[in-house]
Amino acid sequence: MLGAGTQQVGGLRMALRNALASRTRFAGRGDDAIIISALVLAALGLVMVYSASVFVATKAYKVDWIIFSRQFRLLLVGLMAMLAGMFVDIGVYRKWIKVALLFLCLVMALQLFTPIGPVINHTRRWVNLGIFNLQTADVARCIVVIFLAKVLAKDPELARRPTRKFFAVLVMVGLPMMLTNLQPDLSFSLVIGVTIALVLFLGGMSFFNLGLIGSAGIPVIIYLFLQRPYQIKRLMMFVSSRFSGAEMEYQTLQSLIGFGRGGLLGVGLGQGKQKMLFLPEPHTDFIFSTIGEELGLIGATAVIVCFLVMAIRMFQICSRQSDRFNFLMGSGLAGSMMIFVLINTGVAVGLLPVTGLPLPFISSGGTSLVMSMWTAGVLWNLSRYSRWGFNTLPASRQQLNVRKV
Repeated sequence: MLGAGTQQVGGLRMALRNALASRTRFAGRGDDAIIISALVLAALGLVMVYSASVFVATKAYKVDWIIFSRQFRLLLVGLMAMLAGMFVDIGVYRKWIKVALLFLCLVMALQLFTPIGPVINHTRRWVNLGIFNLQTADVARCIVVIFLAKVLAKDPELARRPTRKFFAVLVMVGLPMMLTNLQPDLSFSLVIGVTIALVLFLGGMSFFNLGLIGSAGIPVIIYLFLQRPYQIKRLMMFVSSRFSGAEMEYQTLQSLIGFGRGGLLGVGLGQGKQKMLFLPEPHTDFIFSTIGEELGLIGATAVIVCFLVMAIRMFQICSRQSDRFNFLMGSGLAGSMMIFVLINTGVAVGLLPVTGLPLPFISSGGTSLVMSMWTAGVLWNLSRYSRWGFNTLPASRQQLNVRKV
């Protein structure tokens, strides 16, 4: 009888231990701060797109609300993408990512030479889906992250000790980058390159090896710049205006005028003057300048704080992942999205040369909004797999064989 009782107690302890372990692996409730931040930013973006696009829409379409209505429809698509990111099992991405990468490369190749890629402003950056034009480079950024996460999760030593297999992987993730550059979109292709470097670093690659790979790409970047004189002119104007007092780029000058007019509290929603065809692309590339003019320093700071909260929560979630694939995928997606935030805001305040990259959630543009909403949903989904408790990190960082975020 005593032996049977001891066995029952041991069985109960084992069951309790398994239940707690299960609860640690799967908390069940996601981090709502990410979803709330995303929805707040998307709602602000909808308002600011209407305010910033009134004069552009009137000039182009004779109707002031046409760009706003398109953004509203895209926000509905983005909400569906967010729900997909929240509730599609993470294992689905791991299972189908190779197929997705091959299909993406096929589509990107076809868009360069067939009518599925409409020519807009002398470029072929989009695929016409009917309800909106899909910018394949943004999709490529996410697919490259997931593919690298799968490869590095399967072979943890691949990034630490580069082999022939590693360089084959580099070719596979470099193909979408090359196709993006052929569209042509040098800025986006460089962002994809930085994203690849970020995932490799988090996967264990040393700074030395990253430097070797990066230095090998420098001649290619120089060659691409030489093939596009307007890129050289833009970069030279930026450098000369910052270090020799030469005339500043027109877009940057108008953007800074907008921030100056806004002051602390702003001139009021809808009352900005720079969007009256003085500031190019006030609803896309320079929407942060419109925010600074109409909502002031306080409004612009609130946007930055919202992004900061989102970034902190995202990287907290990633640092608690006990699965290497989840960690690398989440960190890569979150990091690449924050790269866009840094570049867009840096361009708007004159710290970086003009690039034409959107501000996630806020800028007018279907693919950026949809992919940003999907990313927020995926990180919320990953938060359900985090180890229980905000102050708990994975028990053995050696098991993950990744760098701490």
